[in-house]
Amino acid sequence: MKHEELIAVLNECASFCNYCADACLSEDNLHKMVTCIRYDRICAESCASFAKILSIDISTKELIPLAEFCLKFCKKCAEECENHDNQHCQNCAQACEKCADACSKFIYAS
Repeated sequence: MKHEELIAVLNECASFCNYCADACLSEDNLHKMVTCIRYDRICAESCASFAKILSIDISTKELIPLAEFCLKFCKKCAEECENHDNQHCQNCAQACEKCADACSKFIYAS
């Protein structure tokens, strides 16, 4: 399949973001986690959607705006998660950084 590696990274990021958002809901200071949860949800949805669309035979150039959107929210999510000491946030930040890097490579290779 075309773009298999990127699809795997996107799906992994979506999984970490979904897990992080759910784990954030159990934190004692929930009000401090609101932005993290929101970015987790946006990042997870955009990564999952981009992964699905990548499996369709479409021009790579047409996918650049989706890759740019994913890149933007992966970076935002990583930055937010890095502000929290929770292990789920730290793991999510790493997955988002990896995904942002993969999206960036996709954009510049196109």
